[in-house]
Amino acid sequence: MKAFPVIIRIFKSVYEELFLCVAVSLLWWVGVLLIVPAGPVTLGLHSVANRAANYRRTSLDFFWAEARAHPGRSWGMLGLLLLVAALISSNIYFYGLNQAGWARVVTVAWLWVALFYLLMAQYLFPLFCQQSDRRIRTAARNAALLAVRSPIYSLVALLFQLLLIGLCLALFLPALLLMPALIALSSNFFLTGLLQEMGMADAPPAAPLRGE
Repeated sequence: MKAFPVIIRIFKSVYEELFLCVAVSLLWWVGVLLIVPAGPVTLGLHSVANRAANYRRTSLDFFWAEARAHPGRSWGMLGLLLLVAALISSNIYFYGLNQAGWARVVTVAWLWVALFYLLMAQYLFPLFCQQSDRRIRTAARNAALLAVRSPIYSLVALLFQLLLIGLCLALFLPALLLMPALIALSSNFFLTGLLQEMGMADAPPAAPLRGE
C-alpha cells in the first residue's frame, strides 16, 4: 500500500470537514484537561475520524454517541497505552543511566520495543472503531499483527503523524484547533488504507458520498 494517496485523502478530509475537525479537537482538549472524560473523548474523536476514513457521514452526534457508549473500554485502552508507555520509558531511562556493556544492549532492545509499541499503538483506537468485535484485546492483537505485517507502511504512518505534531506545535493555533483531529484522521486513514489492500475494507469511491 502506497502512503502518498492516503496522505492526500487525509488532507482532503480535513478540508471537507474543517469545522467538524475544529469542534472535535476542542472537545478533545477540554476532555483531556478535565482528565475524567479523557478516555471517552479520545474514543469519540476516533469514531468521527473512522467514519470519515470509511467515507461515511460524520457529525458531532457520532462523537457523543461513541463517547457515551464505551466509557470503561475507552479508559481501558487509554490506560493500557499510558501504562505500557510508562513501563517502556522507565526501562529505557533505567538502563540508559548504566554505561556498562550489557546495559547498552538492553537499552537498545528496549528502544526497539518502544518503536514496535508506537507502530501498533497508532492502530489501537482506530481498530476498536473499525472492528465489529468491541474488545480491547482483539483491537490490541490486531494492531500488533498489522504492525508486524506492514512495518514500513506503519513506520511511514507514524513518521507522518510525528511530522504533523511538530508542525502544529510550531504554530500554536493549529495545535489547539486541529492537531487532535489531524492525528486521529491520519491513523484512521492509514488503517483503512492497509485494510483496503488486504481486502478487508471498501475501496475509496471515485466520488466520495458521505452517506450512511
